Amino acid sequence: MGMGRGPFVTLDGLSASGKTTVAPLVAALLNGVHLTDEVLPTFPRMRAEVDATGILSARFHWWMMANHVKSESARAISQSGRPVVVESYFPRTIATHRAMGHDCSPEYPNGVFVPDVAVLLEVDESVRQERIRQRVEQRTLSYWHKREEPNIAESTRVYRAFGLVCVDGTGRTPQEVARSIVDIVRSQVPRPRLERSTHHDRN
Repeated sequence: MGMGRGPFVTLDGLSASGKTTVAPLVAALLNGVHLTDEVLPTFPRMRAEVDATGILSARFHWWMMANHVKSESARAISQSGRPVVVESYFPRTIATHRAMGHDCSPEYPNGVFVPDVAVLLEVDESVRQERIRQRVEQRTLSYWHKREEPNIAESTRVYRAFGLVCVDGTGRTPQEVARSIVDIVRSQVPRPRLERSTHHDRN
């Protein structure tokens, strides 16, 4: 890791574990960039078209492509000196699709930008199920998420295989969870490099 590069942090985890809420908070605390799927042009339309096919392998390869795009975007941001935070990276894609029956290896593809700190965000299962229930009532839980749920044990096994750092959000506010993740980043990224990146001029 070059001393001028910003840290790369990823958040993965089961549906309703808090990734989307916590990721931008982590980026803000690090004075970094929260890199979302919107890095892909016309992402919502493309995702809808792929999902509509109902073909698991097609969806897997499309998400892997999306992750490769995020990988290169994150690499460029990091090399400019800025911290970068990504939610739902390769581990999420592989875990989800293995749970749904797709045969894929639990490892980062060759050549991709591997995070300095890869977090597995967890909450107590009762908390997660209540969030899932609310999404069902609001009709915001997708067909694919429903399809993963019966086999989340496989998803969890894949996350463990990636060696992600577990952070439990049960009983904690999103801000508290974000601060705990930043503490992990500070403990694992060389201090001079982290200080250089977090004080990087946004302009």
